[in-house]
Order: sequence, then structure tokens, then C-alpha cells
Amino acid sequence: MSARQLYDMAGKFVLITGSTSGLGLHTAKNLFLRGATVILTCRDEVRGRAALEAVQSQPGVNEGSPGGRLHLFTLDLTCYQSTLTFCHEIKQHFDRIDVLINNAGVMGLAFELSRNGIEMHFATNAFGHYVLVNNLLTLLEKSDDGRIVIVSSGLYKGVDHIPSIRQLMGEHDWDYQARFAYALSKLANCLHAVELAKRLTANRCSTKVYAIRPGFVGGTELGRETHWLLRTLASPVIWLFSKNLDQGIESIVHCAVTRNDELTSGALYHGCQEEPYGPMVTQENAADMWKMFRRMEELILIRCHTLTEDDRRQAEEARRVLPKS
Repeated sequence: MSARQLYDMAGKFVLITGSTSGLGLHTAKNLFLRGATVILTCRDEVRGRAALEAVQSQPGVNEGSPGGRLHLFTLDLTCYQSTLTFCHEIKQHFDRIDVLINNAGVMGLAFELSRNGIEMHFATNAFGHYVLVNNLLTLLEKSDDGRIVIVSSGLYKGVDHIPSIRQLMGEHDWDYQARFAYALSKLANCLHAVELAKRLTANRCSTKVYAIRPGFVGGTELGRETHWLLRTLASPVIWLFSKNLDQGIESIVHCAVTRNDELTSGALYHGCQEEPYGPMVTQENAADMWKMFRRMEELILIRCHTLTEDDRRQAEEARRVLPKS
């Protein structure tokens, strides 16, 4: 282990989305061994319980590692109401969060809208995490070193334009391609990090935010919805050129454990080093993406008739947390 992999996380509360497999599960294992209290999220309780067992039974837990504590909660980022309910439950159980790792993601989906009417890659990978951050920021602000780690992908560089909100919400046709939709959601992650960092500073918040480019990592289930033939053909390439999971989580863990004053809020990290963003990541595009997120939320609040008054009150409070840009 390198020096930066030895940071003690005892007493820290870490929430990880997409923690039942791949990078999320491996990150949970790493931070649990450091003594962190790790909050796992799952859409399927059976997979969630299996993830808990995998973290608890990993080598090293009873070999001098302090070990932390584990909690499991249900979260469906594609559903606005589910995300609000999850955030309410987290606030009932915990008085602060030190690290929020936005890792959950889908890839290779045929065109589909979420139950709130948003293209599924964008709903899961980008918009759902925007809602999550806004609703949990009050807990992050109670940490003395709070941070948000947003897992993106180098594929964001393949995006040369941003579709309109009407296209992303299925109201206008567009030349849908799963690879582009995934890359767009990863660009949205980068833009979210940039605008969020700006707003956190403008509103005098202590929480910091970092975007991560893990690189080409094997051993994840990210492309499980991709056609089986494509997965089969790609397997030799993945085996030859991909990073393993230990290598894949290095930058995630680095930004989760390193002191905030040693990192740059809003920056992109790869190989535990800061790297420049691609040309589509501009302040203007970041501000526009934030406006798109907010407009999507406004439309959901108008159209979703199953939201309770408490849901709406919680949503409006969260929408007011970062007014200044």
C-alpha cells in the first residue's frame, strides 16, 4: 500500500451509491477496513445483503484492521420520490455524513425513460445524484472535512453537444445511441462537479467536491445490460487492457481520505493526480447543466401526483440550499 492508502477513517461516515458490485463495492471494502462507518445503498435487497456479507467477510477484517460499521438502505436513483424517501431516512439515522461517493451508474441501455420521464442513463448517473447531493448537503456541512466524490468516465470527452431537456425527457426525437447517452451522463457528472464547487464556495459552505476518472476498469457490472455478443467480443480486450478493481478505486479512495486542503474542489482526478477537463467542461456549460437539472426537478414536482406534502416540503428546502452561483 502507498502512504495515501493508509489513512485511518475511524469515526468517519461514508455513503456510497452503487455499492453492491464493482467499484462501489470495492471502495466500500477498502474504507471499511480503515474503520469507516460505511452506508451501502441497493435497489435489490438480496444483492444488498450479499454486498454486506462480502464487505464483512473480506480478508483483513480480523487481521489487525480496526473494521468499521455497516448499514444498508434501499435507493432507486431513477425515482425522485425514492431518492427523497432515502434522504429522509438517512437524516433520521445519522447526524452527519463525512464522505458522499456518487458511484452508481448504468451503461448500454436501450432507449427508456425513468418513471419520472428522464432518459435512463441521465436519470441514474446524473440527475439522481444531483437530487441526492442537494438533499444531503445539510449532513455534509456538519462534517469538519466533508466532501462529495463524483465518479465520472473518460468517455465524457466523446460528447460534442448537449441534447435539449425536451429530448432527454422524451418529448422530441433524437438520434439515440446508448454509448452517447452514457457519455453524456458522464459529462453531466463533470459539469455538476464544476458548478457545485462554485456554488459551495459562493454560499460559504465548507463541503468540497471532486470528480473522478477511474480509467478502463474490468471486473465491474457496468455494461451488464449490453448485448451478450458485444460483451463476449469485448472480453479479450478488457482482459488485456483494463485496470483491476484495486487500481480502479485508487483515485476514488484518494479523494475520499485525503484532507480537503490538499485537494482542489471542482477538479477532475485520475491516477490520484489532478488533470485538466476536456473542452466541453466550461463554466457556461456547467451553469446550463445546473439549470437543466433544476428545470427537470420543477417538471417532476408539477407532474408527479404521488408526492406527499412532506416530500414537496423537503424538495423545496433542498432547492434553496445553494441559491448563489
